[in-house]
Amino acid sequence: MARVVIECSQCGQKLSVPQKTGELDCPKCGNTIALKFEPRVVYTPPWFNKTLGFILIFLAFWLWANNLPWLQTNLPTLPFDISDFIEGLANFLCFAGVMVIALADLVQNRGRLFGEQAYLTPAIEGHEHADGPEHTEAEKAQVVPIIAPKLGRNFYIALLAPLLMLPVSISIPEAFNLCATEWFVTCNEIGKGGMSLIMFLPFGVSLMIMAIGSKPSNKNSNEILLGARISGVITFVFFFIFMFAIYTVSPV
Repeated sequence: MARVVIECSQCGQKLSVPQKTGELDCPKCGNTIALKFEPRVVYTPPWFNKTLGFILIFLAFWLWANNLPWLQTNLPTLPFDISDFIEGLANFLCFAGVMVIALADLVQNRGRLFGEQAYLTPAIEGHEHADGPEHTEAEKAQVVPIIAPKLGRNFYIALLAPLLMLPVSISIPEAFNLCATEWFVTCNEIGKGGMSLIMFLPFGVSLMIMAIGSKPSNKNSNEILLGARISGVITFVFFFIFMFAIYTVSPV
């Protein structure tokens, strides 16, 4: 939690205190000081959203699909292989795009992690003026802070439960000696479909939690959806990577 320095009104002692509501006693003179900090409004740049993440992923795929031979032709004196640099840049853009898509909602609501998220709402919202629909400038200037509840355990359960399934999906084939296709190894062949189903488990759990959070009757639906969306993006990428490996790279 953020801290601030205050000064005791009786002895002038400076104290570093957390920004929260409550009381504390000055250690020098014993004066009781009342603390009251209003939740702050958290602003997020409008360009930091899921669209930015998809743009980064599109750029990554574009770099992977184009070898850019003109760079190799026009920059022949570089001390490193330009193709390796381009591949590394594409990997970085793809990873950054996935993280932006996964965490965009959390960044926009980051104040809720510490119970400091507030929104400014017009005080006259939903009310009409006594003389008609028009409002005075003074009334329009009035705002009231709407304090969003702190993210509770439902958020963390929805976030961590699918992620904890990732090591489970990875360890199941090794524990039972399973493989998609028996190729130069002795294993229990279950086919590509069976292996894909095992790798789908984490994403399936996140989809199930999203379905639970989407019920309007659930009072914690917003924080459940927020956590499930983050884990859903990460587990889907995990599933996509393993699907690609199973069907194109090796028979896992």
